[in-house]
Amino acid sequence: MSTTYYIGHFSEGFNDGGQSRNKAFRQYYAKNDALIVPVYSANPFVRFVNLLHVIKIMLFSKDAVFFIHQGTLMVLFPMLILKYNWIRALVFKLIQRTTNRNDVTIEVNDLPYEQAKDLELFVEETHQIFQDKLYALKQAKYIFASHEMGKYIDDSHKLNYKVIINGSNKVQDFSGAIELHPCFSSTETKFIYAGGLNKGRQIEALIATFRNRKEILILIGEWGEWMLDNKVSDNIFYLGKFQEDHAHYLTSKCDIGIIPYDESRFYYNICYPTKASFYITAGIPFLSTPLLELKNVFQKSGMVYFVPFRDWSIFMDSFDPSALSAIKEKIDFEKHNFYWEKLLNTSPVN
Repeated sequence: MSTTYYIGHFSEGFNDGGQSRNKAFRQYYAKNDALIVPVYSANPFVRFVNLLHVIKIMLFSKDAVFFIHQGTLMVLFPMLILKYNWIRALVFKLIQRTTNRNDVTIEVNDLPYEQAKDLELFVEETHQIFQDKLYALKQAKYIFASHEMGKYIDDSHKLNYKVIINGSNKVQDFSGAIELHPCFSSTETKFIYAGGLNKGRQIEALIATFRNRKEILILIGEWGEWMLDNKVSDNIFYLGKFQEDHAHYLTSKCDIGIIPYDESRFYYNICYPTKASFYITAGIPFLSTPLLELKNVFQKSGMVYFVPFRDWSIFMDSFDPSALSAIKEKIDFEKHNFYWEKLLNTSPVN
């Protein structure tokens, strides 16, 4: 029987979509008796030892099964060193050798080059070179986190790939264990945004849209401390960051989730935000801008409201809260399809 290696990185205490996805795949492989090979450590010496261990496994393995995240390869071989042609050539010679001799699957959650370019972040040209070489590997298999992302890469590289969208877990019951903020007791419709809250991600526009309305806006997540120094509005509450399970429970106490991403941006249209499944598995519908990938999955589901961001105020003005009970019943019936366990077992990873 062949050996299966799961090579991944996961940082406890840091909650973003990519880390949640990595954790789900790691748990899947641990349950299926794979050898878990960790990569990340806050200690540089330990990271170097981990790198040597992974290189040894890749060099000498034959007829084994490998699963590795694209992001993990970027942790092992940072862009800082891959910008040198001779190092990059050696790294991809190693990866191609491993792929030639073993069954290798590479999981792709993000496209760093396209993401940085489209969202006006610092563009690292080495990312494009890295991605082009990674998707040109012969005999490799790939898993993408969205259908549109897979189509986009397949158009230029003709891959052997499948799609496993981002999932979430069952809501854990924290009743009695934590005290809810008074805003959860409001009888008004409670909207929630769960995710990164750094400036420039439509958060300022979102706050402006909800300012001084009767509806409640709850914001939870990392990088939102800037809001503590700014008086936003009496109906808007930033509650801070929470562990994923705790945040999921708080989300289940709201009425509608929010995905306010700019629908004119290419990258937002090809990605599948983790928060989509996070909201559905929490038992609530979500309000989203009309993003292509999300429309592919949810447009006919009856569980999501797709409205251009400029029309969100009009949507709220005409929204009938009495419709929520029927929608939540439908979500309760369908949400199991968005659990990580169902997604990973329905579409076997290898």
